[in-house]
Amino acid sequence: MTPREARAVPLRLRRRAVLVRPDVPIRMSRDPTDDKFLECAVSGAADDVVSADDDLLSLREVRGIPILDAPTFWRRLSDHGDQG
Repeated sequence: MTPREARAVPLRLRRRAVLVRPDVPIRMSRDPTDDKFLECAVSGAADDVVSADDDLLSLREVRGIPILDAPTFWRRLSDHGDQG
């Protein structure tokens, strides 16, 4: 990722972000304080969960939603031509 691409990431994410109110209780993470992120992902029908947290990454997915580290997520976006 070039420095210019890195600077564009927050704006791109904000454009695609959707605020959700979790309505699905989930208790999956080794760290219970992380479950709220899984609840938001499932309630909002997220395409992916992006995290650097080992407790979340160790799950690999939640109800069919992949849990990815940032480099993997970025490669996936790049592979699908989603650069804008």
